[in-house]
Amino acid sequence: MMRLEEVIAQTIERWPNRTAIVHKDRSWTYAEVGARAAELKKKLSEAGFSEGDRAVLWMENSAEYVAAYLAVMGLGGCVVALHPQMSLSEVSRIITHVGAAGLIVSPLIRAWTSGDFESTCLRFILREDETIRCRGAGEMEKSPAGLAQIIYTSGSTGRPKGVMLSHQNLISNTRSILAYLQLSSEDSIVAVLPFVYAYGNSVMLTHLFVGGKIVIENSFVYPNLILERISKERVTGFSGVASTYTLLLNQSNLKADSFPALRYLTNAGGPMPSGLLGRLRSLFSEKEIYLMYGQTEATARLTYLPPNALFQKAGSAGRPVPGVALKIVKEGGAVARPGEVGEIYASGENIMQGYWNDPEATAKALEGGWLRTGDMGHLDEEGYLTIVGRNSEMIKSGAYRISPVEIEEVLLRHPAVKEAGVVGVDDPILGEAICGVVAPKQEHQPTDMELLAHCARHLAPYKRPKVICLVKELPKSFSGKVLRQELREISRTVFKSPVRTAH
Repeated sequence: MMRLEEVIAQTIERWPNRTAIVHKDRSWTYAEVGARAAELKKKLSEAGFSEGDRAVLWMENSAEYVAAYLAVMGLGGCVVALHPQMSLSEVSRIITHVGAAGLIVSPLIRAWTSGDFESTCLRFILREDETIRCRGAGEMEKSPAGLAQIIYTSGSTGRPKGVMLSHQNLISNTRSILAYLQLSSEDSIVAVLPFVYAYGNSVMLTHLFVGGKIVIENSFVYPNLILERISKERVTGFSGVASTYTLLLNQSNLKADSFPALRYLTNAGGPMPSGLLGRLRSLFSEKEIYLMYGQTEATARLTYLPPNALFQKAGSAGRPVPGVALKIVKEGGAVARPGEVGEIYASGENIMQGYWNDPEATAKALEGGWLRTGDMGHLDEEGYLTIVGRNSEMIKSGAYRISPVEIEEVLLRHPAVKEAGVVGVDDPILGEAICGVVAPKQEHQPTDMELLAHCARHLAPYKRPKVICLVKELPKSFSGKVLRQELREISRTVFKSPVRTAH
């Protein structure tokens, strides 16, 4: 069985002089990335890192990140990547939880000292070309054979878990994505998504597999600069979550005719609201738009909606990617017929090995060779999936089970609303009361009563929010996902006040 770094080594050997990465003012060829990976591999080996060990990469998207990623795997180790803005305490907790032998840290991360990690199991810290020796904690357990990467979930609904992905998982899912996107060495992408999460990781790997170019942009503070980079580098692809596209559409000079080389756009990491999709389709009528659904536990991707099906299958998350099978399971365990709602189960070579050191959570998620996604949905006669919400996010109000997505869609149709999130909060009578959290557009200041009245015009009485909370921005994880637990905290605070509803 081929290993991931061996696949990328073939790319480096085939296209040594092609541009692999553009970051800031420097371009790296594939040969240069390979050479830097070899240097880091030697330093890791000298520090005592060996097969079965785990190394934490606390780094931003960069050529150094890619080189470190390849170096760790080249020694038979397992990559555990963490976002550069993650707090020191959380980094320490994950180092301890995963039993990491080494930490590779970016020089841009300054608020730490080696003493901060004395209580962890670390044997060394690698910063640039300096190796800092640590006390460690003796021999740590080795990773299971074939384990390539542990990705910690963003923790939007609870404490993050370490998703164990094998070389086979990563290679299989990357090749499936390549098949439907039809990427080649002529393709390139502006990478704004963190490589440390599943979506950004898949963007990185797909281009490294085929010899494509990755243009790294780590700041979205000035979206017009991102657009200038897309045009200047003649980028062929762009990937983002819904909030990425919302920002581009509302706070930049986005014009489709400025990007003649751009071939396609992709969206994953959560559903794209229909209004947002409509604006994108109107602006990029000549470009391919791929809507995709996946999970970290599925390496990255489970389904995709082909661009030519956006009209015919409106609202669908698409059909399974190559190598993936889906089924819908109703309460009680029966497999649902087309159109019947139940939990989405998935199987394939991309399904994770389990959660690191969490057999209980693993047993709940993996059942008879199938991944229980925790998402609710239904399949149509042609095998296209429609998602109605996460099982844990479904609001149980009175006798009803209500999807927050439907209510969010209604709120987003209001011309003053930029972002919307809907959650249920404890209610002594209904079980859960529906609460909406809304971020208005900068030029508008709607009142909560105005938005409640809007919901009353478009929703059945049992689906209407009881309160609307107005905020500047919705709380999001580093990967751009809305943090529903924080939405609940915001809603609980307001819900304790006298409730105002629209009739």
